[in-house]
Amino acid sequence: MEVLDLSLPSSNRLVGDYLSNKMDIEKFFDYDIHSPLVYEVRRKELEKRKFDREKLVEHLLSYNKRLNYHTHTIENINRLTNPKSVVVIGGQQAGVLSGPLYTIHKIVSIIKLAKEQEEKLNIPVIPVFWIAGEDHDFAEINHLYVNLKNGIRKRAVPHYHTRKTMVSSLEIEKDGLIEWIEEIFETYGETNHTKGLIERLTEYVEKSTTYVDFFVQIINELFGWSGLVLVDSGSKDFRTIQSHHFRQMVEKNREIHDALLLQQEELSTHRYSKTINMNESSANLFYTQNGERILLEYNVEHDVFSGKNNECILCGDELLEISDNQPELLSNNVVTRPVMQEFIFPTLAFISGPGEVSYWAELKKVFAVMGMKMPPVLPRLMMTFVERAIESSIEEVGLTIPATLSGEIFKAKETWLENETADVEGLISGAKREVEQIHSKIRKVGLEIDSGLADLLLKNAQNIQAQFDFLKNTLNRSTLKQNEIVLNRFNRIETSLLPLGSPQERVWNVYYYLNKYGDDFIKDLVKLPYEFNGKHKVIKL
Repeated sequence: MEVLDLSLPSSNRLVGDYLSNKMDIEKFFDYDIHSPLVYEVRRKELEKRKFDREKLVEHLLSYNKRLNYHTHTIENINRLTNPKSVVVIGGQQAGVLSGPLYTIHKIVSIIKLAKEQEEKLNIPVIPVFWIAGEDHDFAEINHLYVNLKNGIRKRAVPHYHTRKTMVSSLEIEKDGLIEWIEEIFETYGETNHTKGLIERLTEYVEKSTTYVDFFVQIINELFGWSGLVLVDSGSKDFRTIQSHHFRQMVEKNREIHDALLLQQEELSTHRYSKTINMNESSANLFYTQNGERILLEYNVEHDVFSGKNNECILCGDELLEISDNQPELLSNNVVTRPVMQEFIFPTLAFISGPGEVSYWAELKKVFAVMGMKMPPVLPRLMMTFVERAIESSIEEVGLTIPATLSGEIFKAKETWLENETADVEGLISGAKREVEQIHSKIRKVGLEIDSGLADLLLKNAQNIQAQFDFLKNTLNRSTLKQNEIVLNRFNRIETSLLPLGSPQERVWNVYYYLNKYGDDFIKDLVKLPYEFNGKHKVIKL
């Protein structure tokens, strides 16, 4: 493996301005990630704050020892008892087989920055991955994409589920999941690594109760050696630690709401689009009733929290009591989750995805209301894996890797197709014009003979033209078949690097690469030298 830095434009203007230092950062963030002293400044800020490290360590030890853990992880958790220790943290949903590649990229980013800053600051810096197990949108995580002869297709786990149940509580249908895994690997093709991977994954399914259990074992296998610490936001025990902070969120509910609106106005002033959609009565907390999450709204006049359809109705005092005595019934939404993370962890840096940068920019005033500064928000490493055969194909079609990733592959393919079929197109178009000139004369005579033949004569002309179109399509297919090798090169490049017209990391899964390159793939990936410079990383395999 080797890594190559590329400057690729961002599709998100705010993210692009943030990475290129073209925005007034202090309007949206508390720390300037472009400053060489940003983490030293943040470290000193954290020294002024208090964290319940004892309860946190107790919970993390209990949770991380449950499934397939590594001793380095336990050592890292124990280092959190050091009052100088800090964390680099980021999170994602518990996708099946780890989900899209961007989850892997985010974890690599967390591990690399933690190691880098531990060496620079000379304090313990622990890599932490926050599993969004409290999320209830199963449809977002229940599938992978595979490459079949008839194109790229989505393959979802055979699990019928309609309730808004936390993924942390959603039990696996084991036989269906194992069969699904085998079907996924069939599309990858059998290698020397296939049997071992399927056997381990089958073992993980058998040991799991929920999809988060399954996810935890996969991540521990891939990254446990690095000392990565996992935390599940859907864990009831973890939400017990959050009790006091839930109370604060209930007490300052309107202040949080109003602070978000003010910050969104700030974004609008600078012509940035808002990401968080919040209605006037949103309480930014979920309440669990009969196993389902209900997004709460707040009625100011009556001091009542309720579901949108009055599925539950709680007065302010009742919700405070729940915060104190049954915090497992509460969970955060997109606004309060980042705040809760900062209450619990001494965060040196938050590793974000592109979308997260946008919505964290809306939260600065929310953090201020809760008496905290937002941590440095560092976009994760953006990566694309380029296999040797794909790189060769890129060269053969006359492109470069930067040009390909910038989307020029689509225009190059279109131009090639036009050139290959140009002769046939021109010939058929000319023939159609000549025949139409002759046929128009015939129609004219026919109408003079019998005006009632108008529809028949026009239909006859259309049929003749349709035959030319049929002939053109047939000749074009034959032409392309004769040039199938070149066409396949274009298709292979697109499928590997820009599947479905999207970045590779949003479609493909890491097990394709593990199946092809073996168990050391992840370790080799983590060992590569990376700079957090906002540039796209091309990983040549």
